[in-house]
Amino acid sequence: MTPYEEKLKRIRSAIALEPVDKVPFVTCGTAINAKIEGVKLSNYITDMELNCSTNINAQEKIGGVDAVQQMVFDPRLLPILWFTRVKVPGIDLSDDELWQMDEKELVKQEDYDFIIKKGFGRWLFAFITKRLGNPSRLVLPYLRSIRKARARFIEAGYPCIAGPVFSSPFEMFCGGRSLETFFAEDLMEIPDKLERVFRIAHRFNKIFYRLQLKILHPFGAWIGGWRGTPGLINRQMFERFSWSYMRDLAEFLIEKNVVPIFHLDSNWEAGLHYFRELPRGKCIMALDGSTNILKAKAIVGDTMCIMGDVPAGMLAFGTPEQVYEYCTRLIREIGPKGFILSSGCDIPFNAKLENIRMMGKACRDAAG
Repeated sequence: MTPYEEKLKRIRSAIALEPVDKVPFVTCGTAINAKIEGVKLSNYITDMELNCSTNINAQEKIGGVDAVQQMVFDPRLLPILWFTRVKVPGIDLSDDELWQMDEKELVKQEDYDFIIKKGFGRWLFAFITKRLGNPSRLVLPYLRSIRKARARFIEAGYPCIAGPVFSSPFEMFCGGRSLETFFAEDLMEIPDKLERVFRIAHRFNKIFYRLQLKILHPFGAWIGGWRGTPGLINRQMFERFSWSYMRDLAEFLIEKNVVPIFHLDSNWEAGLHYFRELPRGKCIMALDGSTNILKAKAIVGDTMCIMGDVPAGMLAFGTPEQVYEYCTRLIREIGPKGFILSSGCDIPFNAKLENIRMMGKACRDAAG
């Protein structure tokens, strides 16, 4: 068995809630890899060959990595997910300044009427071209770069457990309308119209998602959970506008033998029980530290693998000893079965390399 195959087997066992020889350590980071390798972000995001090499070399320096969540990454594509612009290094920012979402109200309520009358696809292509600067021109080159990167990551011995990012209509339109406007003027004032728009958009999105799966053949895919959380909206709204679409995406992925990875930022404690509706041993719940991971273990630990949740602040400002102690406690209390150690969301750009290394060390030491 090659190192790649050994790591992949370990990951599969963790997802299936089966015994593992070692709790897997999976990194989730992009910009931090450029920092570790001394690569300017402006070069990192525009040269996918350099991007791939940087990401592989950074894993070597971190040590003990079982898998990654991204092989290459281009933040210029983020507007397609969130319907809002992004400021990028080398163009809007200095060469080594981290990209930033520039959230403004780019989607108007009259756009909803257009979507209902003439379809989401027709509206989407016009919106991306005219209001977002046409990032769609980058999609096919990016997908090709992912396919090329896979061979290099396999050779280096690093499985990639994620790949595409699937969003519910809630996340897309919340970004495009802006948070306050979306909540106050759409969810509260025109819920029935919004639901019609969501259904139309979701049907179209699944066509695009199906195409991505056909091109990429990924091991897993993110299902984003950023704002459609029961911590921000009431139970009825959560079920109607958020969870129903997230569950459908998960079932869609499972049907295609792709692992759904629920990337859950913010507090999801009020909605943890919903995830028990999904088949046992098929999904990953990735937490960012806002949700109590012990509570998640108690509620869904017998249903799906939990991944996380070393805090960004600890990786940036803590000591190696603090990180090691926290990771060891997670391995003991959340694992060893059904648990993958990772950062809470992305490893931050200002994380210390010596702190990141402690995640791999904690997993190795716990395995004996």
